[in-house]
Amino acid sequence: MMRHDGFRLVLVSLVAAMISVGAVFSLPLPPPLPPVTLAVFFALLGGLLLGPVWGTAATGLYLGLGAVGLPVFANGAGGAGQFAGPTGGFLAGYAAAAFLAGLIADRRNWSFWRSAVAALAGVVVLYAVGLPWFRTVLDARPDRDVSMLAAFTIMAPYLVGDLIKAVAAAALVKALNPLLQNYLPAPSGSVPSGKGTV
Repeated sequence: MMRHDGFRLVLVSLVAAMISVGAVFSLPLPPPLPPVTLAVFFALLGGLLLGPVWGTAATGLYLGLGAVGLPVFANGAGGAGQFAGPTGGFLAGYAAAAFLAGLIADRRNWSFWRSAVAALAGVVVLYAVGLPWFRTVLDARPDRDVSMLAAFTIMAPYLVGDLIKAVAAAALVKALNPLLQNYLPAPSGSVPSGKGTV
């Protein structure tokens, strides 16, 4: 048990590091458009791999590192002030996405379809948290009048990309299933590996 807990702690740190790398190496776009990153992919992957508690811990570690000023956010930004910007809601939404993805995912066998539904649900909650704040910040500027529909229109291409990332995360988890069963065994009383859905 201690070996498995230790491995989870390593994975928490590793997932936080991967989210950081996925965010820092981003494709910048003209403001107020957020940059294109892989942070969402790794946040969802953390939830699928580690479950709701440890997955949220990984995203929380990432957000904490950024909040204290380390340059782990998109374009190498850092500091608590990033949460007040247009993408602040999406940053906070990483934790909610990882939690919901981990809550829905079936860690008994990491089936592709269950993981895909979990990851897609994570994207939904990410935008449910992030989009209203994105709209609020933009609408607060004196030279702008931004409706929720307009904010959604701006973010629609990102949503499509994040849905693709969700499916990709589920596919990766399924591919890693044999390795994961060795190091992150199913909770007691669950279905043994190989007896779940494909």
